[in-house]
Amino acid sequence: MSGINLIGLTRSELRNFAESIDEKSYRGDQIFSWIYQYNETKFSQMTNLSKEFRSNIEKSAFLDLPKISDSIVSRETSSIKFLFRLNDGFSIETVFIPEKKRNTVCLSSQVGCALDCQFCATAKMGILRNLTVSEIIGQLLSVIKETKQKITNIVFMGMGEPMMNYNNVIKAADIIHDQRGLNIGARKITISTVGMVNKIKQYTKEKRPYNIAFSLNATNDLERNKLMPINKKYNLKSCLDALKDYSIKLKRPAMLEYVLISGVNDTYEDAMRLSKIIKSLNCKLNIIPYNPIEGESFKRPTEYEINNFINNIRAENTIITVRWSQGKDVNAACGQLYTKNEKK
Repeated sequence: MSGINLIGLTRSELRNFAESIDEKSYRGDQIFSWIYQYNETKFSQMTNLSKEFRSNIEKSAFLDLPKISDSIVSRETSSIKFLFRLNDGFSIETVFIPEKKRNTVCLSSQVGCALDCQFCATAKMGILRNLTVSEIIGQLLSVIKETKQKITNIVFMGMGEPMMNYNNVIKAADIIHDQRGLNIGARKITISTVGMVNKIKQYTKEKRPYNIAFSLNATNDLERNKLMPINKKYNLKSCLDALKDYSIKLKRPAMLEYVLISGVNDTYEDAMRLSKIIKSLNCKLNIIPYNPIEGESFKRPTEYEINNFINNIRAENTIITVRWSQGKDVNAACGQLYTKNEKK
């Protein structure tokens, strides 16, 4: 294939592309709709474009999605984990999560992750590289083709730290949100972060419309340093200050994610400190029971431990939800994504 891959280009970029091959700019809007609204990957099927125009496009561009090399369906929840093989031989995982009133796709943003969170399988891979916009968007388009389902929600909670691939993730979210394409509402798109304070501040300054989910997972610096080494660079106070600023300036609640690990971060004292944290923020709290990964001795809390912890929080006017990750039986749940890759 020669030329430019049009998958991953914004509407504005496709308008510029149309002009670069001596076509009217509105032709770029038509291509954008074919790619993202109709999920078409063959120029020959873009029937409102003239044969001459389609021929002209094919001389300078192509449409390339990452290839699905395997998939596995959860017997517990019907979630589907997809394994994608990228053009350079690296592989990533993506999860389709069907529920009663919504269908969510959990997208990866990096091959591996640099941040070494102790409870996360992806961290065991180390970081190999960022994904391109076409690889991020391509995951979603491929899942739609495979499942033939309308997608209602997007979470950037797969492999990698989205804020460490900030520009590509934001661009992908903008394409997903565009009304001429997939048209998924901004409040249905969530970008997760372990607490990249500089990027949260940039995100707030740029007034981005999507939700932020902050992976909290500990209530003091001592414990968070152990579980999430990035806390040594961006401590808990700096993260919470950035989230408070985000919530006030953008007038929306932050989402706190708390992976509950039996005997590690589930004490009465943890609950009291967590109560204090959420009272200081406009936020929602998701309690995520730990999902076991190979090579770690952490234990999943019992239902009694979960309920006891939540009861001890005693937070008024804050929405607290237990998020039972789907696909645990096929290693597709929160913290379980992992692929074998060799550094190039």
